[in-house]
Amino acid sequence: MDKCMFSGHCVEPICDRSCPSFTESSFLLEVNGIAITNPVFRSDIKDIEKAKAFIEKAKSGTLVIEYNDTTVLSNLVTYCAICQHWFGSRLHVPVYSLKLSQHIDAIQKTWNTRGTDDKLEQVQIWVQKAKILIVSAIDYINFNDFQAQTLLGIIHDRKSEGLTTIIVSPEVDTLLGKGAIYNRMKLLLEGVSVKW
Repeated sequence: MDKCMFSGHCVEPICDRSCPSFTESSFLLEVNGIAITNPVFRSDIKDIEKAKAFIEKAKSGTLVIEYNDTTVLSNLVTYCAICQHWFGSRLHVPVYSLKLSQHIDAIQKTWNTRGTDDKLEQVQIWVQKAKILIVSAIDYINFNDFQAQTLLGIIHDRKSEGLTTIIVSPEVDTLLGKGAIYNRMKLLLEGVSVKW
C-alpha cells in the first residue's frame, strides 16, 4: 500500500485504508501537521531512539530539549510520541504538537471579537487533555507578560494533571523577552532543560 506507515507490516491483500491502525495513526499525523512525505519518516534510528529516551525522561513532567532546528526536532519527537501512543486512541488526541507562536496569535485575534472560534477551542482542549504535548515555535516570540504567563499556565495546568509537556527550544538563554514573569519562565525552563 502507498502512503501508509504500516505498509511494511500489512497483511491485507488489498488495502482499503480503513483498518484501525491506518485510521488512528493517520488522524494523529494529520492533526499534528506531519505529512507522509515529511523527512521524519527517513530519520536515523539513533535519533529516533534518542527522542524516545527523552519522551520517557519527561514522563508526567516538563522537559525542555534545546536544539537549533526546532522544527525538525519537534516533528521527530511528535512522530515518536505518536508511534508510542497511537494505539487505542479512538480518534482522540493523545499527542499534540503546539506551535506556541501561532497559538498566542490566535488568542490575541480573539481580543477584538466576541468569543473564540471553533479551531482555537479545539486546540485549547488538545493542549489541556493530550497525554503528551510538544511545544515548539517559542523562538519566534518576544516574550512579554502575556506570552510568558500563557506558557507558564500551560506548564502548570498540565503538571497538576500529571501530563507530559516537552518544549523544543533553542538554548533558553537566547529567548527574547522582558518582565518579571518572563524571568520566572526562563528560570523554570532552564531548570528542566537538556541539550539534544
